[in-house]
Amino acid sequence: MVGNLVALLVASGVLLVIVALWFFITYWFTPHIKCPDGKARITGQCGDTMEIDLKFKGDRVSETSFWTDGCAYSLSAAYAAADLSKGKTPDEIIEIDADLIQKTIGGLPTEYMHCASLAAETLQSALEDYMLRSKSNLG
Repeated sequence: MVGNLVALLVASGVLLVIVALWFFITYWFTPHIKCPDGKARITGQCGDTMEIDLKFKGDRVSETSFWTDGCAYSLSAAYAAADLSKGKTPDEIIEIDADLIQKTIGGLPTEYMHCASLAAETLQSALEDYMLRSKSNLG
């Protein structure tokens, strides 16, 4: 009985270490933009957090990065939102919504549509951050 408990504790500890390492490796090796022009980090009602960074060259997005601590659907939605914004102007980015994101990744189950909504909200917040920074730099 005690041997089973010890084995369970050791296995739980090993699993915890593996999950922690995976999280930190994934976060640190995900490319991030130094000094982004627009940045947003939002935690949705489901508990997933998404981050999208935008870098502009002229009036178009030249570089993007994204991160999420959510499920595979969240990862796909964040990737799609960031990818859809590349090469676009702010006026074109405004048109990117949850429906376009979910269509881009081939659809989502109904119970995971909130992932596309969170990605769209995060992208729009990053754009808003860019617009606010641009406005403050002009004035």
